[in-house]
Amino acid sequence: MFRRAIQGRRQIGISAAIAVINPGPGDTILVGGAGGGVGVFAVQLARLAGARVIGTGSATSADALRALGAEPVVYGDGLVDRVRELAPAGVTAAMDLHGTDTAQAARKLGVPDERITTIAAQIDGIRPANGANAALGAIEEIAGLVAAGQLRVPIAANFPVEEIRAAVELQAERHVQGKVVINL
Repeated sequence: MFRRAIQGRRQIGISAAIAVINPGPGDTILVGGAGGGVGVFAVQLARLAGARVIGTGSATSADALRALGAEPVVYGDGLVDRVRELAPAGVTAAMDLHGTDTAQAARKLGVPDERITTIAAQIDGIRPANGANAALGAIEEIAGLVAAGQLRVPIAANFPVEEIRAAVELQAERHVQGKVVINL
């Protein structure tokens, strides 16, 4: 049986986002949208690079974020204060995987623009990352990490192809914790 994940092309963009911020040991990375289908990979890749990760998400995603190695923080009003409380020494880089709120919060936290990236929006002075500017071989590298068991692919739901409409509706809610899979 073949499987295809909705949003597959955006996974290549996550590799580009990691390349923009270049995380490593000693970094504290703020990942906006960490509980989403793309964020679960961003968190894991940053952790594999040795960085501490603070991930934004809904209150219901906290346990899932902890399981991936992130320190959860609820997005929305007061985000900057909540992040300062978690990371009094500061944040060194940020990825906004949903819009612009996390990137704007990162600026308020003193993160330089060159260590902030977005994949779903454009902000003057901040380099966007997407599949078009991903490194050659990025998808193969991600697949290798999955095959080696170093990168988990959380599955939120499985649907037979006959129920594709329900799968798309679930994904459109934008609060899915993991991948939505269509079985062909």
